[in-house]
Amino acid sequence: MNRKVFGIIGGVAVVALLVVAIALIINNNPSGPEQFKYRDIIEIFSSTDYSDVNPDSIVEPTSLTGDLPEKVIGSADAPVVIYEYADYACSHCAEMNTYVKKLIEEYNGEVAVVYRGYLLNGYPNNVIAAAAANAAAIQGYWDKYRNLVFSDQATWFYLKGDKVVPYFGDLFVQASDGKGDLDKFYEDMMSESVGKRMAFEYAMGEKVELTGTPTFRINGEKVSGDKLKDTIDELLAE
Repeated sequence: MNRKVFGIIGGVAVVALLVVAIALIINNNPSGPEQFKYRDIIEIFSSTDYSDVNPDSIVEPTSLTGDLPEKVIGSADAPVVIYEYADYACSHCAEMNTYVKKLIEEYNGEVAVVYRGYLLNGYPNNVIAAAAANAAAIQGYWDKYRNLVFSDQATWFYLKGDKVVPYFGDLFVQASDGKGDLDKFYEDMMSESVGKRMAFEYAMGEKVELTGTPTFRINGEKVSGDKLKDTIDELLAE
């Protein structure tokens, strides 16, 4: 074999190796920059003892929650407190988000919702979405950010590679009207506190034996979405 042929074969081999290497990188890191994966949150959940926590109560920040507070829509002192478990990638959760907002406005201080993320395995980008929402909450922009994440669900759901994280960063800029600290937002998305917070909320869902999302609970009992208003009216009439 002459040097020219050998050189061509060698060049082809190098290109083939590069293609394989790039494919491995893409497959092992489909969401671009390093971020939490579902297995990371399950690992934190599995190695933490939540036995003393009452899931049907507003839990004060502790090391179990990543020292981060509950995300409450409305006043925590409202006569009726709903505990909602949802996944940001769940289409029905997005629909119910609009309904829940209307309920809180309609009852004007008499109803509050404690939102907890319950991660469903296999949903594209749902862990990154949850991490981003918790990062936005740290800077006080969760309410607006949550609405943007749900309303834009059809767009970010299918994003891949290095487009995913910047997209959630763009949503943060919108939610904060450009006033938020974007660098801190990205740092918080991968922080230990946010990882613990997501694991805690998942754990509360496991404690109440969730079978899907969205799930609503009032006074320790599961309430279907279409019965929320009736249940609220009954409790307020007591």
